[in-house]
Amino acid sequence: MSAMDRHEQAYTYCAFCPKLCRFSCPVSEATHTESLSTWGKMTAAHLVATGKRELDDSTARAVHACTGCGRCKSFCKHENTVGPALFAVREQTVKSGNQPKGAASTLSTFTQAQNPFGPELAALVASWRSETPVRYPLFPGCSSLVKAPQLIEDTIVVSKAFGAPMGVSRMASRCCGYPLYAAGSHDAFRDHARANAAALESVPELAVLDPGCAYTFKVVYPEFGVQLKTNVRTVVEVLEENLSHAPQKPELPETVGYHDACHLGRGLGQYDQPRKLLSRAVFAVHEAASIRSEGGCSGGGGLLPRTMPEVAVEVARRQAMEVAPEQDIKVVTACPTSKRMFERAGKKSYDLMALLRRWVES
Repeated sequence: MSAMDRHEQAYTYCAFCPKLCRFSCPVSEATHTESLSTWGKMTAAHLVATGKRELDDSTARAVHACTGCGRCKSFCKHENTVGPALFAVREQTVKSGNQPKGAASTLSTFTQAQNPFGPELAALVASWRSETPVRYPLFPGCSSLVKAPQLIEDTIVVSKAFGAPMGVSRMASRCCGYPLYAAGSHDAFRDHARANAAALESVPELAVLDPGCAYTFKVVYPEFGVQLKTNVRTVVEVLEENLSHAPQKPELPETVGYHDACHLGRGLGQYDQPRKLLSRAVFAVHEAASIRSEGGCSGGGGLLPRTMPEVAVEVARRQAMEVAPEQDIKVVTACPTSKRMFERAGKKSYDLMALLRRWVES
């Protein structure tokens, strides 16, 4: 059975649906393009799966126009998992050689460096060697190691203040493999996941900073038959459990808008934990019209910033305006990729860890 065969029912249900979730797809809302709506993309996949359409360049582009955010599932009576179904079609574009350039270049970089960015991660991890004992080994994720090292320092400072000190794990030099999964290189992803599982056998617990990495470990690995023995937890849930040990500090006199990161919220069901942390740190939290399972997407997932960069920025701009419609309200997110997307869209934003650090040091 091929990857697409496992999603046959989802393709069929979406193809014959009267577009009831049309408004929920961040890509189609940003582009105003019917062929890039959930219905349009899944109909194209259905036609390919049933042999009624060739997997041409236009169809390949359509199935890559998905962040995998899962928002459409929140409004679907059948709870169709559209992201994984479209990622399965991407596997065919890898084999046929007509995937978008951004996805192809990501796979090329990953093949050479074992991560999507290129720099050798082991040297970056070594620079974070802890000089004091730690309670939790920290897995920041490639994105933070390469793009946002300050975020790692913020996390370490905050975790120590909460009585749950963290230090960067040697395992952090290994990418979780999400880019392989999102690009459709599923055989390589499965092999990578198995290698990571073997390397993690001696690690009983891991605190993961990037929600996308935590989601990959906890949700995607099992879907590919890989079970980790390691207890994978997000940094957010570890800190929330230790909130009673946090410093007794006055709230920062700020109002912020909170963005429910897709993998943290819909992916892992962690909605309350970041809000509890925020409520201790700031005066007020502004909530968008659509939150939690119905919350919007920042446009950073599914390789969209690499395959359709302008669309990804527009998705981020629209979400930032909903979360923080007033100029003096800053967006706060627990996802480093989302933070970068909001700032690419011109909206000042904070990572939750950076805000918590300002609070504990105030």
